[in-house]
Amino acid sequence: MHYIARFVGGGLLGVAMATGSMAPVQAAAPVLVKNCTVAKPKPFSHRANGTDITYVIYGNKTASAVTFLVGYRNALHNYARRTTDVGSFSPGVTISHRLSLYNDVTYAGSMTTMCVPVSVRWSDATLWVAPSHP
Repeated sequence: MHYIARFVGGGLLGVAMATGSMAPVQAAAPVLVKNCTVAKPKPFSHRANGTDITYVIYGNKTASAVTFLVGYRNALHNYARRTTDVGSFSPGVTISHRLSLYNDVTYAGSMTTMCVPVSVRWSDATLWVAPSHP
């Protein structure tokens, strides 16, 4: 009887350790978005003029591509689109770029409904992907 209790106890301990190690890792995003707005139209146009995103790379690796999911709403539609900024982005440096995202939609103000990093390709060819996003 004593052996059965040890066997069952050891089995339960093993199951607990295995399920604990398989829990999803919720890594923090290696990108901090500081500002994300849709740019005002060019003169005599009603179309947005792209999307301005300001962000910082965290950690100690240089990024070669950062993909964002950006939401925007105008009078007709509620959009959610991806855009990728490509280059060489050093950690700790503030990056401000105007991307061609939403330059094909009617402008309805600068506010975005969301702006989150969904993936980062590092210069060493490794990839970070967001565990989940809206």
